Amino acid sequence: MDHLTNFQLPPRQQHPLAYSAPRRKKSSIAQQVWNKEKFVNAQYRFVMKPTEDYTVHFADPDIYFQWQDILQVIIPPSAGTSGMLDFASSELTSCPICLTSPPVAPRVTKCGHIFCFPCILRYLAQGKDPKWNRCPICFDSVTESHLKCVRWDEPSTSSSYQDFENPVAASGSASSSSSTTLKMRLVERPHITTMSLPRSHFWPSDLLPPHQAPFHFLPDVQTFAKFMLATPTYLLSNLSLELEQLEQEKRLLSGLYQDDIGFNYVVAAEEKVRQQMGKAAALEDASPGLARAIENARKLMEDMGKQHENREKAKAAAAAQRRDDDSAAVLETPNEMLAIQSSRGLNASSSAPTPTPRGPKPRKNVNPAPPPSASSYFFYQAANGAPLFLHPLDSRILLSHFKSWSDLPDEIEFPTTTVSYIASTINDEVRKRYKYLSHLPEAADVVFVETGWELEGIVGAEGLKPFEGALKLRHGKRKEKERKEEKAKVRAEERERDSQLRELSTWIGGGYGRSTSPQRMEREESPSPPPPPLPSSRSSQNQAPTPPQPTGVWGNRSFANAIRAPATSSGSQPQRQRNNNREEEADEEWGHAIDEAWRELEMSSLQKEKGGAGRGKKKGGGGGKKLVILSSSGSGRGRY
Repeated sequence: MDHLTNFQLPPRQQHPLAYSAPRRKKSSIAQQVWNKEKFVNAQYRFVMKPTEDYTVHFADPDIYFQWQDILQVIIPPSAGTSGMLDFASSELTSCPICLTSPPVAPRVTKCGHIFCFPCILRYLAQGKDPKWNRCPICFDSVTESHLKCVRWDEPSTSSSYQDFENPVAASGSASSSSSTTLKMRLVERPHITTMSLPRSHFWPSDLLPPHQAPFHFLPDVQTFAKFMLATPTYLLSNLSLELEQLEQEKRLLSGLYQDDIGFNYVVAAEEKVRQQMGKAAALEDASPGLARAIENARKLMEDMGKQHENREKAKAAAAAQRRDDDSAAVLETPNEMLAIQSSRGLNASSSAPTPTPRGPKPRKNVNPAPPPSASSYFFYQAANGAPLFLHPLDSRILLSHFKSWSDLPDEIEFPTTTVSYIASTINDEVRKRYKYLSHLPEAADVVFVETGWELEGIVGAEGLKPFEGALKLRHGKRKEKERKEEKAKVRAEERERDSQLRELSTWIGGGYGRSTSPQRMEREESPSPPPPPLPSSRSSQNQAPTPPQPTGVWGNRSFANAIRAPATSSGSQPQRQRNNNREEEADEEWGHAIDEAWRELEMSSLQKEKGGAGRGKKKGGGGGKKLVILSSSGSGRGRY
């Protein structure tokens, strides 16, 4: 109705906004989102399609591989938390769907989870969309094209010439290293590449160029290389092994469990494995130069192996010839020289040369660095390919004794009971501190092995003297860390035990919010003596048995008897003592109140007998009679 009254609001005024400084965001470390591709790239190794170029991966280890180029995922051995080497074998892995261990014809998804091939096919078929479904573990999208073959790596460390073309025969002939010793090999990594292999006459050479992806059958490749090229023979051998597993699963389902639905999915998995075998067989036809490259690599490896054997035989023959010449020279020595040598305690028939006088002792705290012209990093790694690396201090001790990296032994071995382990994760800080580990991808788990004084058998006591201070300091830090961890463990166990006792006490007695320390629980569980009897004005009442509780006019307990009721409080000992004191005081007040009431009642009866009812009579006909109500609640009596 504003238009009828000619009413109109005044125009709204726009007030300018006052300037306010921008708020600074709180500096807090946000929780990073879990990157599944980073996890797969850091923890697994890969068998790649041989028709692609992978030069870029030799420059940066953090570049992810194209999933369509991966033909097989290798689960490498890992280091356990206790320090002992634990293989990620199939016996320790089960399918999350059927809980079968090991999985039948295992397949890994893009998010890194491993399933049986029939189980994951059945799971995908039961989804709303037959083309894809959510991963039952992490709810990431899973399609059939993302499934890749899986193999657990259990290589042999005794020989470099293992037949990796046939994985069945290779796994049967593999002999794992002893569980009581830790064998490590000297690994060389050129600065210009991320590929690192144990030092040998094969690496680096024309057989293994630094920027060319190696085939899987070359020496030490399957054990140490991050990725390798597949061959059709290798793929067909692995797929044939999967067909045998599926055939055994079919017999089990048809004979024992009578599972027709599961049987059908096993048949479907067999059909898909045969299709993959057809693609692997056609791989040579797709790339005509693949067969020629494989043949050239095999021939070059055999030639280099023969040349190395010939050189070793020539060195052995030359050493034997020198020993023979020394023995002949000793036999031609005059008799007087033999007499002098025998008087000095030397054996004339010995082939050992005369020891030369020792030079000056090396200075303490000597920490020699590698020569500036070195073009490779050298470090010791576990011989089975696990991410266990020798501690830098132990490497410096070895280098100080042997003077150069070329003279270091190719293999060293320690008892596992005398070494310590320090776990770490690859990040920018670790890469800056340990540059020789910059070839490992980010988020990869590594373990440093501290040998301590076990190097005395290799370098001797004299070689350890310059590093005694550093070794004692490292040993003290490790002991201090162990003590702190042990204290933290004890405190955590105590908190857990107190929490369990508190929950148990609350459940048993319903004492919500009560203190349940171990001492309190012991006091409550120990039998307590019965409370003393309440004092009374008459001694005979203490000896008599407790009479039945009197009732009031309407059959309930009277308020006068409530004060004489025994306490039922289940409090602590001081609380019970205070209750007893109150009861004693109330009993005394009760006795005084009863005596006074009887006296007043007698006085009123005497006045009535004397006929003094008319005197002092008040309205209401009360006369001198008055009603006395006694009330006692522990704090005293009241009269109304």
